[in-house]
Amino acid sequence: MTASGWRNGRSTATALALGFLLIVTVCTNLNAQSNFEAPVQSNLHVEKHVNTSVLGDPAISWEEVLAFESSQSFAPSDQILHSSVDLGLLDREDGFSTLNLPDGIVVPPSPAVDAANRSVRANGTCEGQSWMRDFQSRVESDQTPRWWVSDTSAGLLASDRPWWDEQVRHPLGPSSEPLHVGIAALTTNALRYSSYVRVVSADPAIRQSELVKESAAFDWQAFLETTYDDVNDPIGSTLTTGTDASRYRNRGWSVEAGLRRKNTFGGNLEAYQRLGREEDNSRFLVPNPQRATRLELQYTQPLLRGAGRAYNESQIVSARIQRNRSSDAVAGELQEHLVQVTEAYWELYQTRAKFLQRKKLLDSARSILANLEGRRDIDAVERQVLRAKTAVATRESEMLRAETRIRNWQSQLRLLVNDPALVHMGHRELMPIESPLYWQVQLSMSDSLHTALQNRPDISQAIRDAKNASVKLGVAQKDILPKLDLVASTYVAGLAAASDHGRAYENQFSDGRPSYSVGLQFEIPIGNRASKAQANRRQWELNQAMSQFSLTVEEALTSVEVAVREVQTSYLEVVAKHRSMQAAQNEANYLNDRWRVLPNENDSAAQLLENLLDAQERVADDEQGMVTAQVSYALALVRLKREMGTLLRVSCE
Repeated sequence: MTASGWRNGRSTATALALGFLLIVTVCTNLNAQSNFEAPVQSNLHVEKHVNTSVLGDPAISWEEVLAFESSQSFAPSDQILHSSVDLGLLDREDGFSTLNLPDGIVVPPSPAVDAANRSVRANGTCEGQSWMRDFQSRVESDQTPRWWVSDTSAGLLASDRPWWDEQVRHPLGPSSEPLHVGIAALTTNALRYSSYVRVVSADPAIRQSELVKESAAFDWQAFLETTYDDVNDPIGSTLTTGTDASRYRNRGWSVEAGLRRKNTFGGNLEAYQRLGREEDNSRFLVPNPQRATRLELQYTQPLLRGAGRAYNESQIVSARIQRNRSSDAVAGELQEHLVQVTEAYWELYQTRAKFLQRKKLLDSARSILANLEGRRDIDAVERQVLRAKTAVATRESEMLRAETRIRNWQSQLRLLVNDPALVHMGHRELMPIESPLYWQVQLSMSDSLHTALQNRPDISQAIRDAKNASVKLGVAQKDILPKLDLVASTYVAGLAAASDHGRAYENQFSDGRPSYSVGLQFEIPIGNRASKAQANRRQWELNQAMSQFSLTVEEALTSVEVAVREVQTSYLEVVAKHRSMQAAQNEANYLNDRWRVLPNENDSAAQLLENLLDAQERVADDEQGMVTAQVSYALALVRLKREMGTLLRVSCE
């Protein structure tokens, strides 16, 4: 080979190598961008066909969905704030009620918290607010006044707290080591230990794996192929070997190694190096045996169907939307679980209070019986004694059921929280340390509705469903286009005698010039019915998702309105029940005083006793109604926070 020929061959090989490196660099950069750390930009525009009267043009073109979802990142959730007002509890100092609300309880990080806050709520972003325009008129509407107003506006004072409020926080049984439980610790431990929480919080991690799987479609693939051939065929023409041999014998092997990858524009790049050795009994194989090499670069790029980043990254964006949607679902499930934990706590408080109330009622009957038996020889008649014994027996039987209810709710609380400290000490009494709120929380209907629109996870899920449907519609409309692919390839080859191991590889860069080919591939189904039907289906699915979004928002706003009214009404019921309880107690005290003194000539001792026992029962019933109203008020506050989507919140501190 001459010096100039070597220089020309080396320049050609260098140019080919530089071109290959340039393509690899570009494709690598595209692969890095496919991780969706930056918004996706695309010149492809597919018009949406959505009933925009539902939302008033929510700007749901699929390229915008891709850009928005691509810009979303994880929202780190190091802390979760549970406000004491949110949970409807009363701060207590030294056993006395106070009106000072604590700032909140910081819950340590946990897998459940991370799963629920893996992404920002779709309705909490600036883009998400544009979806709410058609609902602002309803949110801003003023609340109509009540049609009937009772005289309960004065409210209650701290001194009006019921007598059992203090005793509930003391042991009821003989146990000397009760377990003190509070809502803050119970909710924190439920997020950490609950088996149900672990079940629901695993879904975002599963969806994250699916996202990684879809992203891996653009990873580089290394391949290696090798074959060995040993041919022994009869010869039907002397041109096969050029000799008088009766059979053609050929032995050869080849190995092919390289890289291939699909980029985010839909193109497929493949580069490989082939090495081979061949020998036969033909005089036409020169040199014989020989070694052959070939370095080839192939690239196929769709120009219509299957082209563009928006199309090829749609599966990744869809997987991201589903991952974020699962995070919304976890947030909703966790809030529901926290409501159940809180309900179990307040039910435990209520059953303990009712136990004390029934015990007070029993003690009253026993006191009457003891009084009658002490006066048996003076003025008490046997009928009165028997009536008192009946009342004692009846009330003792009610105590058994009251104690069973306490134990049942303790078991339910242990199940919901699953804290080892509670489970392994099932024999110990659980003693609440907080009491329900005893003052009115002022609420704004408009603010509550605004908060729900920005925080409810089900609204976020509905938005993500509509976005996912929009992405699928864009892909389906792209699939209607015909297939038109650009196909290009280039290669260099080398040849040398088999005894010269490295010469064939060197010759592919020094001898001759690269070969290349360029072409187009076109394909279109006649009628294209399948693609059009798929696009039509995706259109209906998008319309359905938009209608579902509208329904979800309407249902959410309605549930918030109901929850706000329940809070307001529950407090008025607390005030009314307190007054009713006081009136019943005054009546019982009066009858007790009349019974303990000698009745006048118009009174019957037996009738007075019957009236007294009935009055005591009415007092007990009103006390039960009072504690039920207390707990209902506390739970109404918790349920309102759940309906607004703020029961489980990320602390910004």
